[in-house]
Amino acid sequence: MRVELLCTGDELVTGLITDTNSTYLESRLFDLGIKVERVVLVGDVRPDITQALKDAASRADVVVVSGGLGPTADDFTLECAAEAAGVPLEEDAQVLGWLRERYAARGLPLNPSALRMIRVPRGAQPVRNPEGSAPLVLMQLGKAQLFFLPGVPREFRALLEGEVFPRIRAVLEARPGRTYRAFRLLRTVGMPESELDLAVAPVAPRHPRVVFGFRTHAPENHLKLMAEAASQSEADAALAAAEAECRQVLGTRTFGADADEYAAVLLELLRQAGATLSVAESCTGGLIAQQLTAIPGSSSVFIGGAVVYSEKMKAAWVGVPEQVLEQHTAVSRETATAMADGVRAACDTTYGLSVTGYAGPGGGTPEDPVGTVYCALSAPGVPTRCERISVTGDRDRVRLFAASHTLEMLRQHLLAATPIP
Repeated sequence: MRVELLCTGDELVTGLITDTNSTYLESRLFDLGIKVERVVLVGDVRPDITQALKDAASRADVVVVSGGLGPTADDFTLECAAEAAGVPLEEDAQVLGWLRERYAARGLPLNPSALRMIRVPRGAQPVRNPEGSAPLVLMQLGKAQLFFLPGVPREFRALLEGEVFPRIRAVLEARPGRTYRAFRLLRTVGMPESELDLAVAPVAPRHPRVVFGFRTHAPENHLKLMAEAASQSEADAALAAAEAECRQVLGTRTFGADADEYAAVLLELLRQAGATLSVAESCTGGLIAQQLTAIPGSSSVFIGGAVVYSEKMKAAWVGVPEQVLEQHTAVSRETATAMADGVRAACDTTYGLSVTGYAGPGGGTPEDPVGTVYCALSAPGVPTRCERISVTGDRDRVRLFAASHTLEMLRQHLLAATPIP
């Protein structure tokens, strides 16, 4: 099955917003064993959208179209679709009913602009949008099935999951002589993409039914495994064999699979250990705490943290001795160690983490230039460990990798303390 994506909107081609819909669609279709053949971005120009629809329909079996379905003057994607198909737009009574219900529930009058959304190409099928006003519209153009979705990511994803993917899956399952696929995404951290490639290179030839691929999602690197076979059981078995060998090669550098989130995995390890955590952050400015508290239920193990950005607060809030700061400076092994010990004592937690460094663009010394970060872990029964890392790139990248390295120190400690069979 050949699938293409057409995204419309001036905001996409002028850099005002980032196109996240295409990456989401590509990732989810890959889970079904489908690789998107082409992604096209088109501005709000009627002839360009009309021609892009004709071109995509001439090549693809399925075309997913994002954007231009709303109530404003620049929302004319369906007008272009009608022109491409040579049919008129018609007002749909069902869509009008949905709009009236939605506006009434919000206590708003149905304004004239909203009525633009009730017009669909003749012969097209509207489907109710559970997250917004503009409906999903299904339409045949030549041999291609077109799905028109709102560009708002929340609405786009809800309609993909609830309406589009089930239809695509049904078509795939009905095809005679189809190829069955099984997919796994192994997530690693602290491992460059080139190193990941080298590690699994000897494994790939032993699994000819499995396609090996790679994806960087900083600070993580992912290994994509897709097995193909004449039956689902054969594909599942081929994938399981390849995955098992890759996991053995990669060891604890693999923290999860598929939709696993790093922070959630780490918090679960803390729960299993019956442990609690606190953090003291300087250059990361609360990034570690933000990542942890983004996970529901994190309060059962994450007690709290302190953003100790100045020397004054390092001393006042996490007890870094004045003489340590004077003798070794705020960015040093000694200060990071004292921060980790101090926050652990202040919060009375099992573990304490700390991070201090030069995120840039200013600061740094000849010994510790911009990008130098000290990360420390305070744990019961062992000396506090501090690691010095050097991160290249801009301020955001330094902060991101500093937070990741600090958390990874704790994850590796927990794995070593409680070996997983």
